[in-house]
Parts: sequence; structure tokens; C-alpha cells
Amino acid sequence: MQIKIGLLSPFLPEKDGIAIYSDNILRGLGKDREFIVTIGRQGSKADCIVDFKSISLRKELERIIKKENLSLIHIQYVPTLFGKYNLNLGLIAALNLSVPVIVTLHEVHYLSKGLRNKILSSIEKRIVEKAAKVIVHTPNQKKFLEHKCKTGNIATIYHGLRLDKMPKRKNNRNILCFGMISHGKGVPYLIGAMKYLPAYNLTIAGNFVDKATENEVRDALKRPISNIETEFKWINEEKKEKYFKKANIVVLPHIWAPYQSGVLHNAVQWGLPVVATKAGALHEMVELFKFGEVVEPKNPKALAEGIKKVFKNYRLYEKGIIEYRTAANWPKIANEHLELYKKVINKK
Repeated sequence: MQIKIGLLSPFLPEKDGIAIYSDNILRGLGKDREFIVTIGRQGSKADCIVDFKSISLRKELERIIKKENLSLIHIQYVPTLFGKYNLNLGLIAALNLSVPVIVTLHEVHYLSKGLRNKILSSIEKRIVEKAAKVIVHTPNQKKFLEHKCKTGNIATIYHGLRLDKMPKRKNNRNILCFGMISHGKGVPYLIGAMKYLPAYNLTIAGNFVDKATENEVRDALKRPISNIETEFKWINEEKKEKYFKKANIVVLPHIWAPYQSGVLHNAVQWGLPVVATKAGALHEMVELFKFGEVVEPKNPKALAEGIKKVFKNYRLYEKGIIEYRTAANWPKIANEHLELYKKVINKK
């Protein structure tokens, strides 16, 4: 059976983690890439351009479905991607198409306390109810949504990762905190942890999401700390690789993380153990494959102890890193997407 898939997502050259994720799916598909029609927004290199925030998104997609003779639409979804002011109404309407729709929930919201979490949880539930299939990245996310939404349409596909050669490293006690810096990343707590780690070196590299977070981090850095280096800007892929190859471990001090982190998977990509906080779904694969330590959030001393433990038992995490690289490499993950596409289309 001939299939043709519409992949709705940000695409490169956008400075967006989901754009990188989608590009890796396409690379992983190899020759099967010819069955994918990319649907992106203005400024991307997608085959078709739409307005993600438009209330007429459904109409735009139906036009593309007819023109390209699509069998299925796959939406790489992030709540904020489609606009926090219209509550994703255009996206939710677009789930009722003439072809089946698969949605990847890169975020799964375990919490329902507070207005923001209630809104996100409600949107999430509506998407699960309307989509033909929903992809999440961890077994716990699948279990949670199945119970919350009383559904059987959830599939687990691990967050993919590249298989770069794991370089041999000297034990230089180099700690890396990398990526877009938002309040939820908890960077000030890691800065606070360094007073317990005078013999270690921390590099913080990434771009601030907003001014409030920038002020928060810079305030935490006002105390003279000689073992912290920073580079606060968007880091290109070449410079990013240098940072990861120089590091000995990666630390994710998050206080809010309903997602699987791309940075966490970059760490495994370059063979690095991690210290991650027990915030949302961030820690789940670390625990499942045992390639790092998990500590409580908002606790500088706990972060410091986790970092010391990883360095003390460094070689113990290699087995988990290798096992996860085998389970979640991009060619394997891309093929799992293709098999799911076929399964949903054949069920139609």
C-alpha cells in the first residue's frame, strides 16, 4: 500500500528543539523520507507553509491533504507552539480531518494544580480524545494518559538520539548545563550547588527565554564564584559538540519538566552520565536505563551530592548509556514512527 504522510512541525533553520527533532526523524527514515510531505511555518524549508496559530488551520490542512494526496497527518505538538492566547483552538479543530491524525505530546502534564496546569491538562485531554493515536516518550507517560483519559490510543516511542562516537575523557570534573534557559530549568539551584563543589568546574551555555529568567540567573551569579563559566546566547551545533566533548557529566537541575529533554539525550549521544531532578518526566529514562543519578529539585546540596556520586562511580553508568543508545537511536525510532503510520492507516 502506497502511503504519504504530512508532518506538521517547525523545521530548520528555525532555532527550535522540535525542528531539530523532526529533522532527525526525516534523516532516520533514509529512503523512506520520500513518503513525507513537510508542513511548516513561514521561514522554514518545509514543502508546504501554514499558519500554526490560525483558527483556519483545519481548512489549510485539508487543502494540503487533497493537493498532496496524504494518507495521514502527524503533528509534532508543543502547547506553546500553537499560541497560548487562543488555547490551541485551531489545532484542536484540525484534529477532525478527512485522514487520521497522530499527535506527539512532547509534554505530558502530571500536575493539575493551578490555573496554568489545569488549562494545559484540559487541552491535553481533548487532544488525546480526538487524535487517532498519541505518541509519548516514556512508559510512565503512557500509563498516566491511559488512566487519565480512559483510552487505549497511546503509543510509547522513545525520544530519539544520535550515535556519535563516545570519546575517551580525562576526569577533569567538568560539569555542563546546556540549553534554552527558562525559569523551569532551575539553573540558580545548580549555581548554588557549586559552593559545595570547589574542586569542580561548571559551564552554563544557552540562550535566555525571557528577561525575568536572565535576571534570576545573573543575580545568582553575583556572588564571586571562580569555578563557573558562562556563554549566554544561542549555541550552534558545532559549538554545542565542543561543549559536550569537553564535559564529564551533564546536569539538568529542572524544577518543572513535563517533557523528555533534548539535552539529556545529547548527553547520552556523547556518552555522558547525567544528574537530573525528579521533576515531571525528566528523570524517568535516567531511572529506567540507569545512566545517571536522580535527585530532588530545588535543592542545591542534593544536586552537589548527586554530582559527587556520579564522579565517584563514573564507570557504573556506561552499561545504561550503551543500552539506551541501542534502544533509542534515530534509525530505530524513525522506523517505529513509520510502522505506527502504517498501522493507523491500515486500521482506517
